[in-house]
Amino acid sequence: MPGKDIHGIPESSCFFQGHIGQFFSKSGFSFRIQSNYSDPNKLEDINTDKYKPIFLKIINRKIAARNSGGGTLQQVAPVDLVINAVKLIDDVEREDVCGIFEIYPRSGLCTKDGCNSYFEIDRGRTCGHRDDDPWEQFTFLAFCDECGRLLPLHYMTNVFNDCDTCGGRKTLTILRWGRNKDDMSSYRVKCKVCGSEESLYFYECDHTIRKTGESISSRPKKRFRGVPARAGAIIHPYVISIPDIPQEDEIDQSGRKNIQGRVLSEAFSYFFSYEVDGALLNLPEFQKLIYEDVEFWQLPRVKMLCEDKNLDLSDRENWNRNQLLKAIKGVIKRAKEGIEPDESNYDVTITNYGIDKIKRALAAVKDIDFKENDLQGIYLLDSNAINHRDIPKQPPGNYTNWLERFGLEKVIQISDLTIIQALLGIIEGSTRKEYPLFRPIETGRNNRKKPTVFLRNFQTEGVLFHLDYEKILRWLFANKSEIKPSIDLSLPAVDNYEKHYREIMRHDERCKHAVETLLHTFSHMLIQQSTTDTGLSIESLSELIYPMTASVLLYSTSSVDIGGIEFTYDYHLESWLKRMKELSSDCPQDPACMFDEEGACNACSYLPEFVCCNFNQNLDRSTLIGGSDRFSKGYLI
Repeated sequence: MPGKDIHGIPESSCFFQGHIGQFFSKSGFSFRIQSNYSDPNKLEDINTDKYKPIFLKIINRKIAARNSGGGTLQQVAPVDLVINAVKLIDDVEREDVCGIFEIYPRSGLCTKDGCNSYFEIDRGRTCGHRDDDPWEQFTFLAFCDECGRLLPLHYMTNVFNDCDTCGGRKTLTILRWGRNKDDMSSYRVKCKVCGSEESLYFYECDHTIRKTGESISSRPKKRFRGVPARAGAIIHPYVISIPDIPQEDEIDQSGRKNIQGRVLSEAFSYFFSYEVDGALLNLPEFQKLIYEDVEFWQLPRVKMLCEDKNLDLSDRENWNRNQLLKAIKGVIKRAKEGIEPDESNYDVTITNYGIDKIKRALAAVKDIDFKENDLQGIYLLDSNAINHRDIPKQPPGNYTNWLERFGLEKVIQISDLTIIQALLGIIEGSTRKEYPLFRPIETGRNNRKKPTVFLRNFQTEGVLFHLDYEKILRWLFANKSEIKPSIDLSLPAVDNYEKHYREIMRHDERCKHAVETLLHTFSHMLIQQSTTDTGLSIESLSELIYPMTASVLLYSTSSVDIGGIEFTYDYHLESWLKRMKELSSDCPQDPACMFDEEGACNACSYLPEFVCCNFNQNLDRSTLIGGSDRFSKGYLI
């Protein structure tokens, strides 16, 4: 069956429905994907050196969180991480495949004359009926919530056990259940010889892999439970999306992306390793350290580079951020170009170009909370290298006042947006556990398997909603009795609301969590009301939240169905926001939603998990409309 049948998956859902280990149903059977094929040509289009440090940081943070709850997974080393571009086939007529799947679980029930005998598909029936008699797949598996082990039912239950009544060997094979076949608590197992019955019994899991003897959790033993083998029931993909936003020096005169971004990423990784995030170059604290390092700017090679790039060192105190970055990036790239193939001049080059000084400055700021996500938000708001507009073709009347009414600084429509989507691993079981069971996906043979990240990139469009810093600060202050901040929320005497906002976000976790919930809820309400004008289904949209810039990016997950977001932005922005506010104020499940479900439920806020950036967590409509003991004042009220 593997390789002989076709399972079609929309491109926008390839990671969520088509990755290794995922289940899907087709023609009445349950299947599991065994492998994904890679596309080397596609990988050449993606600057993997730029993103590898980001992937490593997130993966190892997720592993550390799992291990805090008793897990024993090893951290992933840079040398071990494999990055593949997933192979996609957009024409079902092509004589090609992009992966392999198999029927799973490989267990069935004989349905001849109500037999209901459980059997392994590969070994055949033991009930006496013929192999071509009617049967159905038995799709329940045994799952451990503590360590994530997933096994066929007969491995971890009393199915196939000996009968205590008649002494029959492995004769407990017939399954019986109550009215609801999905209710495993009603299951009983019957002896095929004497007919005696006992309850279906799940064994305890000792969190040990039998083949290797490896312990995967230090948690106490816990009984397995029965779970159905279907998409979204057990395996949840952990996918991140990153806008690939070129900087001005990465765009040539024709407006096309050049190779300078890749050259810088390769040089940065060479000198500073994949464990250091290149986003730190943009950190004001790092730039201040380099700016004040007089010895660095006096190096002859640095002086020569600045001269080549028309940067006046004598006027350095008047350089802007872009000029400083231009010099630092240039030094790193030029130094890498000067390294001999045998690296015989490595130490001399490090000294001549001040790479050691840059490394020291990076080490001094590496623990500052500044992520690639923060940098993306800054780039989306300020970059001149992407095609964007901040005024619709037909804006709402008195546009400035309209923006103020909804707490918006500006709304930006972005065309020709490139998104890098990365499958970093999976979460087994509940995504809402305190310590989710995350693990990387491994590829390779036997003992040579390595953690693997699968990538895709696609062109799309998006719209960025940038909220007003001052209004957020006033909203936080109005809810201070509920938020209970540890710092002063009073507004600054001068109108530098952005700086004050960032200080609060960096130094008070309660305020940061409140703002993240506000932005996330704002995003979900918009997506819920997006279909009327965009023509896109909810499943065709996704979100990115940028807390440090108080902004939300909504984008289409398809490179084909574009144009709807731009049309809505230009002609229906007012009605979109109005409907969003109405839904926020009136959930069909109120008052239960607002008070029992803490302001979020399936009727108003929840989105399919592959649409949401955070598995439907950190949502609360009272951030928008107030009226709860969590947020008395709403942002939109």
